[in-house]
Amino acid sequence: MVWDIVTSIASVVSMVAFVLTALFIRADLRAAEKDRYIAATNQLFAIWQSTDFMKDQMWVLHQLAETKWSTFITAHRGEHGEIAFHRVGSFYDRVGTLTRLGLVNEKEILSTIGGYAIGVWQKIEPIVREARSSEHSNLFDDYEKLLPACYESYVPLLGASTKVRPFSLPEPVVPRISPLELHKRLDRGDALYVADVRRVDQIQASPEGVPGAHHLPPDELAVRLSEILPSQEIVAYCDWPDEASSARVALILLQNGHTATALEGGLDAWISAALPTEPVVLVSADR
Repeated sequence: MVWDIVTSIASVVSMVAFVLTALFIRADLRAAEKDRYIAATNQLFAIWQSTDFMKDQMWVLHQLAETKWSTFITAHRGEHGEIAFHRVGSFYDRVGTLTRLGLVNEKEILSTIGGYAIGVWQKIEPIVREARSSEHSNLFDDYEKLLPACYESYVPLLGASTKVRPFSLPEPVVPRISPLELHKRLDRGDALYVADVRRVDQIQASPEGVPGAHHLPPDELAVRLSEILPSQEIVAYCDWPDEASSARVALILLQNGHTATALEGGLDAWISAALPTEPVVLVSADR
């Protein structure tokens, strides 16, 4: 009888000890998980808030002009542009990986960086997609998978289909002229100064351009303005369908009192319309 009581008490004590041990281990694991989460998020925020990272991120958001991988690597291979592209994209890809593995809480970190992740992706997406088909098939995969959570954090009531452009600069309004209209005006003899603003290597690779065009690289614009008559209207074109370079040049000219437009669709649109072309003569400012 006494032995049964002792056995029962021992069983109760053993059970209590087991429960307390389990609770202690659980608390210890939670503390370790919290420490791991804090360490991971602190490291991510330290990188994200660093001056070097922010400079690279601002370059991607506000200075990256290319929309194709081929033109991007031609312009930036081995230089700061390629470094910034991979540094910023890889950071958000790592955040995506850590989120996928459950090592960071996406709701906590994306409330701060989610908007920037959306803005950067909108700038680099076409470049990334082309790069995947030629050099790196899974480039920034986890970054892309993170985007729905970014939208949920940044615009929770709007959803991922909403067209938002966080942290982007207002698009300057630059007038466009269609290839057919430009061709008509050239045939008519209007006083136009047609500027081919492609880089030297781009013209060397594809020398054909709009007949009578003058080679006017953007970095020579300041020292070449004197050769343009005040009465001349300037039409700038490049080889990007979104007129990235030519619109920038036209905007600078407009801000300096000139009448300027960009060729809608760029040189590709001119060629696609089966309009005449001729080789563009390369001219340097130090000629």
